[in-house]
Amino acid sequence: MKSYELYVFTQPNCPPCERLKAHVSCLTEAQRATLHYVPLRAPNGNYTALAEELEVTKTPTLVVAYEGLSCRLDEDGDEDCDYTEEAVERFIGANAIIENLDSTIDAYTYANPPE
Repeated sequence: MKSYELYVFTQPNCPPCERLKAHVSCLTEAQRATLHYVPLRAPNGNYTALAEELEVTKTPTLVVAYEGLSCRLDEDGDEDCDYTEEAVERFIGANAIIENLDSTIDAYTYANPPE
């Protein structure tokens, strides 16, 4: 079974990001715990490594990703593997994220166990 991560990319001075955070504050503690906030840009102004890897350029953006394994043989014939985050689904903008957040959390996490 794949393990999914829900990354929310934000940045300072972003009114839609603040609106999204206000909406998230109304979720249950278990639901909030499934969301990992990631800055879009590093302090030097460049995109963060995860933003680059997942090709995120706007905020707020919600990306559902899972950790993939990429392997190759090195010059000695040994297997060299790297873990990568692979995007499964993304929502851009506060409206799209808010509209799809509950169903996304239900689909990719165990924050809302079935009754």
